[in-house]
Amino acid sequence: MPFIRGYTKQDGTPVRAHWRAPAGTHKQTVLAIGIVAAVFIFGGSGTPAGSAPGGGERLPAPRSSPGVTYPIKWPGWEKPAPRKTPVPAPAVSYPIHRPEWKQAAPRPVPTVSYPIKWDRSGGGR
Repeated sequence: MPFIRGYTKQDGTPVRAHWRAPAGTHKQTVLAIGIVAAVFIFGGSGTPAGSAPGGGERLPAPRSSPGVTYPIKWPGWEKPAPRKTPVPAPAVSYPIHRPEWKQAAPRPVPTVSYPIKWDRSGGGR
């Protein structure tokens, strides 16, 4: 990073001395900060710093209490509640036909008066 010494602009504005980052480093700096933040947030190993990776203190497995019957069912789950909102229905069926459209539009007449040769596989260039 170059060090810019203090100077005075042509219009008389004084500029203090400062460090200037080289061109194009802003994007890389933001990317590096993002990677460091991601490692800091997601990079923990899950074990304390002083314990071994497989022989740490383990918590006992959770046990169910004797007064609970599984699976747990709530009274509202047995029968579904009636629908209070109406079911949406389509407002129109496609294709749309109008009475004045009894006859289809006439087909366009080709306006090309010369033959077009579509076979261009031969030489000639």
